[in-house]
Amino acid sequence: MSFKLTIAGTFLILAGMSFQALAKYTPEQVKAVYIYRIANFIHWNQDSVMTQVNICVPDNPSIKEILTEITQDKQIRNKPIRVVEQDCHILFISQLDNLPVYSDVRRKTVSISDMDNFTDNGGVIELNLNDGRIKPRVNLDNIGDYSISSNFLRVSDIEGGANEASQ
Repeated sequence: MSFKLTIAGTFLILAGMSFQALAKYTPEQVKAVYIYRIANFIHWNQDSVMTQVNICVPDNPSIKEILTEITQDKQIRNKPIRVVEQDCHILFISQLDNLPVYSDVRRKTVSISDMDNFTDNGGVIELNLNDGRIKPRVNLDNIGDYSISSNFLRVSDIEGGANEASQ
């Protein structure tokens, strides 16, 4: 079984599990795993020159700590994953004030949050809780200098882009 299929399978399993099934895990642990798994579905335009994948969590110490633990010694496409303070490739925020306002930063950084209406406010991926399950919402209009795998988009609610034009 290929690595991509394993990651896709793991994500699909997580996406289908309810919080009741994950009751032995805290919401922070579940979100940290989602962030880590989502990173595998992102392909940055500058991927070939990147030496590591940087994940920033500026306003949620619990998720930051969990992510630091679960990404230790892990890689994405032979690049180590680091939880850092700057030069973010992935940014998880809990407060809208921490969404970058500079367009050049926003173009290079995948923003993720669990806040309601995050994608309506310029965020890329919103982790929604629907019927006890996390269901990602992706706003195609907010995607920058990277692509998101169709495997991830298949398990997400999509808004923006051609999707809205066809509705």
